[in-house]
Amino acid sequence: MFMPLANRVSLRRQISLLAGTIGLAIVGVTAIGSTLLARGQATEMAQDALRQVARSVADRLDQDMAERLREIRNVAAFEPLQTHWMENTGSLRNVLDAMQRTLPDYAWIGFADRDGRVGAATGGILEGASVKSRPWFRNGIQRASAEDVHAAVLLETLLKPHADGTPFRFVDVAAPVSDSSGRIVGVLGAHLSWRWADVVRREVLSSRRPELKEDIIVLDRSGRVLLGPGLGSVPYTVAQLTAGHFIDHGADGDRLVAASTTRGRGDYAGLGWIVVALLPLDTALIGADRLTGLILLLGLAAAVLGMIGIGLIAGRLSRPLTQLTEAVDRVGREPNARMTRHVHGSPEVLRLSAAVRSLLRRIGTAEEAARLTRAEASDAVHAAEDRVRRLGADLHAMQVLADTDGLTGLLNRRAFLPLASDAMSYFKRYRRAICILMIDIDHFKRVNDLYGHAAGDEVIRQVGRILSDALRTTDKVARFGGEEFVVLLRETDLQGAAIFADRIRKTVAGTVFELDGQSFRATISIGMAEAELTDSDIDHTIEHADRALYAAKSSGRNCVRSFERSASSSLRAAA
Repeated sequence: MFMPLANRVSLRRQISLLAGTIGLAIVGVTAIGSTLLARGQATEMAQDALRQVARSVADRLDQDMAERLREIRNVAAFEPLQTHWMENTGSLRNVLDAMQRTLPDYAWIGFADRDGRVGAATGGILEGASVKSRPWFRNGIQRASAEDVHAAVLLETLLKPHADGTPFRFVDVAAPVSDSSGRIVGVLGAHLSWRWADVVRREVLSSRRPELKEDIIVLDRSGRVLLGPGLGSVPYTVAQLTAGHFIDHGADGDRLVAASTTRGRGDYAGLGWIVVALLPLDTALIGADRLTGLILLLGLAAAVLGMIGIGLIAGRLSRPLTQLTEAVDRVGREPNARMTRHVHGSPEVLRLSAAVRSLLRRIGTAEEAARLTRAEASDAVHAAEDRVRRLGADLHAMQVLADTDGLTGLLNRRAFLPLASDAMSYFKRYRRAICILMIDIDHFKRVNDLYGHAAGDEVIRQVGRILSDALRTTDKVARFGGEEFVVLLRETDLQGAAIFADRIRKTVAGTVFELDGQSFRATISIGMAEAELTDSDIDHTIEHADRALYAAKSSGRNCVRSFERSASSSLRAAA
């Protein structure tokens, strides 16, 4: 496929196309390499930025939690309050309310005695209730502690609901409270609204460029979402979170993911929260894709300019070859052109020009020798063709003699049987009827005895001519020997064969045979048989027709009889 196309494109264009293809390949490789490099660097930079975002949020959460824990611990150890912890006055409640007003993120602050009964609380909520079973009380009675995010249990129906209807979730901080003697008298606990973490999340996201479409979610230590889309789900595996950064192939598209775990601060050991920052991959790669497009555009422009320049140079370099080609073409087309002139342009072109001139001189000598050789060969070929034609004619004549009856010119038995066998095969394959007619001249011996053998030969010739004239081109007739003939009728059933046979019988019976002034008549008897699928071969069918001929002879001659299978046994007995 390539060679026919190359034969139609000039050398100049081939060089230009080749150079352009190489240029485009270089541009393609460069663009692919630049794309991979730029995308890799863009991905790495985006992941670094995401790690910084995640780390920033984690540090903010650690810082705020450490401050809340320190506040609760400081209030629990505040010496002026030691005399008020166990009093049933409103002064402690006023202090707790002041704390809540200072930091509204505290949804509830309360003091519970050693038995777990709330003595004072903000807004008087849960005062007198038992919190002995709550984790913050059990851990807070021993040391300053922080508890992980949980849903509201006792406060769900006591606090004013959020405007957006979201359920209450808290992070608990607690610290033991001691009296002046150092004896632990209870626990100061606070429920920090988890909405505080969402404020931190939104503040960080608002400081980022909106077109980046970044997002932040917070997971607990088991990977369950505490804050952000998919609340309560486990979107990532432990292996992914351990790696720290990866690409998430989600239903919403591919996103870069960076994770950072809270590490605590000071006395606050941290709760193992995992901050995950997300960025759509296509957003991260916008700059890289633009750079790749620019490189590709510049490369294509350079390749096009290169093709044009190389095409001009190739035209200048190929001009001597074009001149030499035109000169050689004139030698081939113009009868009087025998030699080319010297063509210059480069050492290679000069050598090629000299080689072409030398070749043309040799071709001139060889052409003359070839002309003489062709003349001699032509004479030899004509003589050989004459001999072959004569031999073919002789072979054809011999074949005709071998296949033809000498007296009637009809087929003989040897030539008829292969044709009949082919017809039998056709019949068995396509079920197209064929019939065999066996014909015998009645009382032929009497003709020979009364009128002589020449008269008998004339009767045989005339009967053969009648049969031959009556047949179609697809039918065959042969002389089987003596006064006996056989006819093959194709595409003919027994009924049609009977009509044909009777017409032949009447024609022979109505013919007057004349020889040397003598006139006489003759009749024929005909036996017919239609080929059957049970016939093993054509000889079987011919045998049936021969039996029918015997029946015609036995019936008084000058008649037509067809083979009947029911009568075959009686015919064999009569024979």
